[in-house]
Amino acid sequence: MSNFNDGAPRTPKEWQDLGYCVIPCNTEGVPTLKGWKEKFLTIPEDFKSRVYGLRLDNIVDLDIDNYVMQKFLGDVICGAKFGRKSNPLSHLLFEGVTEYEEIIVPAAFEKYFKNFAHGRRLLDIRHGNDHFTYVPGGFRPHKKNAGAEVLTWLHFSGFQKYDTRTNALMKEICLKCALSVMFPSLGQIDNYVTSIAGILAKHTDWSDEKINTFCFDLAFKSGSDNPGRYATKGTAARNDKTKSFGIPKLAEVLEVTPSDISKLFAWVGVKDASSMFTDLIVYSTEPKQWRLKFKDHWIDIWDTSILLSYTKMKILILENCMVEPPEITPKDWKVIRTQLLANVKKEEAPPESSYYGMIKGMIALFLIRKRDNQNDDYDDRRFNLLDNLGACFHEGYWWVKTESVINHLKHNHQSIDVRKVAHLFRSEFKAEHTKITIAKKEIRCWKIPRDAVEGSRANNIGTKEQFYEAHDEYMKKKEEKLGHPVYAKKDNY
Repeated sequence: MSNFNDGAPRTPKEWQDLGYCVIPCNTEGVPTLKGWKEKFLTIPEDFKSRVYGLRLDNIVDLDIDNYVMQKFLGDVICGAKFGRKSNPLSHLLFEGVTEYEEIIVPAAFEKYFKNFAHGRRLLDIRHGNDHFTYVPGGFRPHKKNAGAEVLTWLHFSGFQKYDTRTNALMKEICLKCALSVMFPSLGQIDNYVTSIAGILAKHTDWSDEKINTFCFDLAFKSGSDNPGRYATKGTAARNDKTKSFGIPKLAEVLEVTPSDISKLFAWVGVKDASSMFTDLIVYSTEPKQWRLKFKDHWIDIWDTSILLSYTKMKILILENCMVEPPEITPKDWKVIRTQLLANVKKEEAPPESSYYGMIKGMIALFLIRKRDNQNDDYDDRRFNLLDNLGACFHEGYWWVKTESVINHLKHNHQSIDVRKVAHLFRSEFKAEHTKITIAKKEIRCWKIPRDAVEGSRANNIGTKEQFYEAHDEYMKKKEEKLGHPVYAKKDNY
């Protein structure tokens, strides 16, 4: 711990004597003087509050919002560290400039960070005359997530020049912090660390030794009882003879999507192909129709078997997106597909929008027209079943042969497997297979209830009575609009 002879500034005057702009604040931490962003301020002599801020003109403030990060800050060389009793190392100050950045864990990982005071926020890299930070010698004002506390130096040996490479180092530390917070219990640790090593080995230019050190440090400081076993994970990840994992497996362990994992590892420059597949939709057609979102493009998939083969998917990506498809192993594609299916969006579709839906509609129309050609529903005309296109309506049921339907479809240039027709009769039309004897000939046919056809989703037409009623209503409205009968000459009225 520093002492009072180390040259560390602890009063507004000492900060001002070093050439820094100090901003007086009220007890709630709000600046009390206007124009604090534009001009150099001097603390008034009668200023009594011990809450004041240091304007970050030529200062970079690494504001550490998650205390777990403190375990991994050993590689950061900084001469000005301070904090408060509840969080002794919450700020690192440097002399220099950089871009303002916020490092926040993606929302998909919310459940792991909900109990931290700052939630998913890990780090603010702050600089500029429109920012200030409360500094040692004063108080951190009361905040929603913490009470007022005095700020004290943890260490001070001067303000070092800020190296912009520190940004990359801090992002590595943020990644390690996030992975430490989410470090699993026994049973998943090896898969977890192996996946992390695989991601870094495949998607960064890190050396094997750097990955080895990263994995060992993560395991050691996250409570592993045998961190040494992870000290060679980076080397193993680049060995074709050893088992390795990557983004899909880590997504599985953490119960998120590959895209979420890619966003997390983007802090260290990872860009993974699996994150390009974001949404999957299936429509209730027969056969099924799928839509897969790749980057910003929707790809229509008309054959489910294509989803099982990434080789076939690459062709669709090339044809629809005009880009070189990413390389993905069959094993990784299976994991990606499984995760997409776990979140698949199911969309309803009208029966006639699919092939088999259209076939069902054609069958329903075929039967209804057969009935329309009968004068009496109870007149037994089942002798029509002796014909290749025979079907009839009798005593509340349609009677039809499989061959009649097949032949009708062929005449309309459609084809369907005989087994599929039988399936449609049973599942969609509640048909019962039966036998009847006509002119000493045993006929095998289907007996279909009236409501199963007229009330089915496949029935997309109305009755003749409904047609005539709608037509009469149309003519009536048209004559009212014209002011005379439709087929009369206007000059006669």
